[in-house]
Amino acid sequence: MLKLLAKICIIVALGVNITFAVSLEEVKLFVEEGAKLCKDQGTKVCFTEFNNKKGAFHKGELYMFAFDFKGITQAHGANPSVTGRSLMKVKSTDGVMVIQELLKVAKEKGSGWVDYKWSHPQTKKPTPKSSYVMRIDGNYFIGAGVYK
Repeated sequence: MLKLLAKICIIVALGVNITFAVSLEEVKLFVEEGAKLCKDQGTKVCFTEFNNKKGAFHKGELYMFAFDFKGITQAHGANPSVTGRSLMKVKSTDGVMVIQELLKVAKEKGSGWVDYKWSHPQTKKPTPKSSYVMRIDGNYFIGAGVYK
């Protein structure tokens, strides 16, 4: 009986991890959906939705973030309490100035990927992560990331 219970627990645990597995393409589509909402409804509406932990832009480990070009947080699905704060000096565990790099890509290319290491929310270990960002409404960018 204990062996059967152990097997069920392993299957459930693996199923939970698979549920939150996200591909790079899914992240890109997620950000494009967010950009469409911002274009259609305006930044105030979309930033409010991005901060809603029960909303459409928060799916497991996948959430939306938004910044202005001064590095001020406009929305952060994982931690809405940082809204209004500058995160320009935030460094990843491998030394990347994350917000500065995300901003640079959004400003210079309009959209693209930034790779860095970030503390994984479950393991708390530095883990490779890729974030896709897109410039919206002139002076803002939005994005989302995935652990590899």
